[in-house]
Amino acid sequence: MTNGPTQVASSIVDGLKGNPLALAMVLCNLGLLGFLYYGGVVAHQERQRETELLYENRKYVGDLLARCTLAPQEQR
Repeated sequence: MTNGPTQVASSIVDGLKGNPLALAMVLCNLGLLGFLYYGGVVAHQERQRETELLYENRKYVGDLLARCTLAPQEQR
């Protein structure tokens, strides 16, 4: 049973040796997938930080408004 995956891997390598353009295409696709994954991770981190900043700003504005509101005046 363990001989099967080895034979499949060696036949794939032999096939790619005969067609270097296919090997280059596979490597380019893997590089593109890695780049897109990295870009997605970085974009997620930036969005997460921006969301935190928005909540901090909202809290700060709420605190300012709570301190700046006028006390109700007595009616005469």
